[in-house]
Amino acid sequence: MLLHHPGTNDVKAYKAMEKAVAEGKICSIGLSNCYVEELEEFLPQVTITPALVQNEIHPYYQENDVIPYIQNLGIVVQGWYPLGGRGHTAELLGDETISAIATAHGKSSAQVILRWNLQKGVVVIPGSSNAAHIQENTEIYDFELTNEEMERINALDRNEKHDWY
Repeated sequence: MLLHHPGTNDVKAYKAMEKAVAEGKICSIGLSNCYVEELEEFLPQVTITPALVQNEIHPYYQENDVIPYIQNLGIVVQGWYPLGGRGHTAELLGDETISAIATAHGKSSAQVILRWNLQKGVVVIPGSSNAAHIQENTEIYDFELTNEEMERINALDRNEKHDWY
């Protein structure tokens, strides 16, 4: 169970979630849309370390300072909108750098983006209702991006967040 976005009663809500864990009603708890500043304030006030922090992460919004901070706390990082999100997917999938890397591997741009996330240690949750896309999204374990390819994608960071809550 995740708290979706920082708000005024987060600690109280999280403590209720901690109680539900203690009672065996839920197995694990986490946060969404939390960054370093929010986590530094929040974490000392709770007992159970979040299992996961879920943030928007894609090649145009990379969270390069946040990801290692969260991972160093032993918390899993999960990226939502890994393919850019509503209204931005086509631009990201058509990015020349990503497309060139995809061609070199005989993969789609979506597969390259998902693989890039995994190699950064980020769990991804791409959404699709298209069966072919869902299947394609699972076919990312038979190739690896080189360090140079990872750096080329890392260079695409625009600090361009595509959704705000």
